[in-house]
Amino acid sequence: MENPGKIIVRLPNWVGDVVMATPALVSLREGFPESEITVMGKENARLLLEGLDIWNDYFPFNRHGKEAGTLKFLRVASEIRKRRFEMGIIFPNSPSSAILFALGGVKQRIGYNRHGRGALLTHAVAVGREKGRFIPIPMIRYYLRLVEAAGVPPTTEHPRLVIQDEAFKWVEERWQSLGLSDGKPVVAITPGASYGPSKQWLPEYFARVSDLLSEKSGVHPLFLPGPGEEGLMETILRNCKYSPPILPPSETPLDRLKAILGKADLLLTNDTGPRHIAVALNRPVVVIMGPTDPRYTAMALEKTRVLRKEIACSPCMLKVCPRDHACMRLIKPEEVFKACAEMLQSS
Repeated sequence: MENPGKIIVRLPNWVGDVVMATPALVSLREGFPESEITVMGKENARLLLEGLDIWNDYFPFNRHGKEAGTLKFLRVASEIRKRRFEMGIIFPNSPSSAILFALGGVKQRIGYNRHGRGALLTHAVAVGREKGRFIPIPMIRYYLRLVEAAGVPPTTEHPRLVIQDEAFKWVEERWQSLGLSDGKPVVAITPGASYGPSKQWLPEYFARVSDLLSEKSGVHPLFLPGPGEEGLMETILRNCKYSPPILPPSETPLDRLKAILGKADLLLTNDTGPRHIAVALNRPVVVIMGPTDPRYTAMALEKTRVLRKEIACSPCMLKVCPRDHACMRLIKPEEVFKACAEMLQSS
């Protein structure tokens, strides 16, 4: 394709997917250095991506937030039409994302031919299927294929993020106030999962690992609960022998979360967005994985240890486990502690 003058990119919705899309975004910017690129997505994604210099303009958009509803959706489409974009890259698989760009008059619309939306795209990219079923591939590669369809070869396959100076200074000050600047390693722990409870390891298991890290390794556990996870954090604390420091979600928007994970010596997490932030910052990670398919994240694992039990019903990809949550229950605290200790030693 010829170099387009104006490009609009619709970001994925989930934090982890936004991070896994950064190789595609960087490649697009480097492939079309003279193009005017507008990136469209949630406001928190702007905080996540700031510093990468991949856009000329950021278009805040949340399909299920303040832009919800047909009239507001049509107003957004009208705004897109006014800007006269020559090319659109659509990372989400939703029909609504393709409808928006079609109504917005984007000339070249590149996205995956899924969920019956092929007719809305000018360049419908096929996905791999076996016996009619979608074959999962790493999301990094999945997004890169869309920019390749735009005529841009990948320039990187590793996620990238940048920590801004203001957030870096803030985390240095919080390390001091929380007593984390004594030279002992800090293990950041994100115990929640916005996707659904099936991705969450047991709170009493997190408590046990926190205690083991404190008493056996001389490590500072630092808990980072997400929005709405106050009850989960209370349950963890009730099961803890030692009271770990906590940074509440009110203090940890994504620009600061980047700085926290960049400063920590290790991240212990469920298979959620913070995992991918840490990977992009080249930090060691221990991931507790239950219902998700590991093929979606099987790239950039050089500093990642994934703990997972293969059982008959996995990977189910369900948000709520209808059974006994065995895929997570069978991953014991002692196994996780050992993995953390080994990763700290080797990093």
